[in-house]
Amino acid sequence: MEKVIFKRAALSAAVVAALVAPGIALAAQDMMSPTYGKSYEAFMEEGKLTGGLFYFQRERDRKQGKEAHYDDDDDGKYVPAQDGKYHTNLSHSTAQVALNFNSGYAWDMIGLDVGGFAAANLAVDESNGVNEENEFSFWGNSWSQTDGLSENGASLSNAALKLKFLDGAITAKGGLTQLYVPGVMGVNWSYQPGTYRGGQVEGNFGGLYLTYAIADEYKAPWFKDTNGFSKAGNYAGAATQYSDENQIDYIHALAARYTFENGTAVTGSFGQSEGYMDSYHFKLAHKFDVLGGLSTSYQFYGSDTDNNDYDGLAWQQALTAAWAMGPYGFRLEGLWTKAEGDMGNYLPRLTKGYGNSQGANEIWWDSRSDWNENNEKALFAGVTRSLDDLVGAPGWSVGVSGAYGWDAENGNSTRVDGKEWAANFDVMYTVQDGKLKGTLFKLHYTDYNNQQDEKGNWYYPNMFQSEHDIKFHIIAPFTIM
Repeated sequence: MEKVIFKRAALSAAVVAALVAPGIALAAQDMMSPTYGKSYEAFMEEGKLTGGLFYFQRERDRKQGKEAHYDDDDDGKYVPAQDGKYHTNLSHSTAQVALNFNSGYAWDMIGLDVGGFAAANLAVDESNGVNEENEFSFWGNSWSQTDGLSENGASLSNAALKLKFLDGAITAKGGLTQLYVPGVMGVNWSYQPGTYRGGQVEGNFGGLYLTYAIADEYKAPWFKDTNGFSKAGNYAGAATQYSDENQIDYIHALAARYTFENGTAVTGSFGQSEGYMDSYHFKLAHKFDVLGGLSTSYQFYGSDTDNNDYDGLAWQQALTAAWAMGPYGFRLEGLWTKAEGDMGNYLPRLTKGYGNSQGANEIWWDSRSDWNENNEKALFAGVTRSLDDLVGAPGWSVGVSGAYGWDAENGNSTRVDGKEWAANFDVMYTVQDGKLKGTLFKLHYTDYNNQQDEKGNWYYPNMFQSEHDIKFHIIAPFTIM
């Protein structure tokens, strides 16, 4: 353990030193000039103080299974036969307020980002323990350390030092911050982002983008404090989750992307959680000058583990297309997943438990399921339409979409031919002017259907029973300075 910590500290120090040393040398040459003496004022003069008010209301009902079964999750508990009807699964309304200060760069080199937020449930069904997991208020410090009730409170989301050199071609940050490495490392979102304890270096050199990030702790936005990483699942219990056997000391990732003059972009990434998982990402994207601009991509995500969670390389492959025609916007996307082994579904992150870290998978259909079972193929199609010409006022739009998945299996293919589908409907309005300019109102409805409902939740490893899900959002940004 001490050797690992020493190596990680040495690596981080080397990265920072390599970046800071040239800047210090240049600053020393000019530190007596009047211009240099005044340039620290940019820290405040170019700083921004922004925030937001947020409201989220959710009513989600889930269908119960008719057949007795054993859950195919971490504990494999026996579940008796139920009535096969829809019952409340989530019911709450939650408010948040956020405030963020992003400084300018003193001496055109060093700055500070600080931010935090508070969250409170305005109404919540405390008789149902699922509401503890609503992800917009707080609950404990980790999935394994909770009291069964959601909490009000506040949390720091950002407290990071930032640096830039070579006229901004190279940037770095470290502290409590958000890290993003294409296809490999990202953060969970409620209205606020998750937070790593770590750092990142980025460089832009013409069409070439390079980055490296490392972290030793993380908190999803529904936790108040950061926690270490673990090989165990969410409900393994604190003693098991953070035992010497399951503890992961750090995760890190690097990526390179080159964008050609014709707009084609090629991205390659590698990520690793110490002693557990290696992850790989490749993306090829191009925008064709047809259909008003046809944006396309091929994406590959792959992972293998040092234990039986995956039997060989698990992967997801995706094809995406998006284009616009007048007031209409269209999306068409497809997924194919392979995830043999104990997990039986593809993890889009470097650690096992949800909210223990997060990946940067770009495929998200807001259709409840992750569509990531072993051997599953899935398709998504959606269309949005601006209503400006119909209602006589700008800011309104609607959307409909659907997803269908088939050929789902568990990790050892003893359960096969799983199917699921979902239909979605959205109504959105964005205030166009006045004091509330930029405020978004959004209503989203999903009718999700598991074709194996009688088998109960998790008959396939990451496929829950059918749901009706209604979400209503209000997002009101503001700027103080």
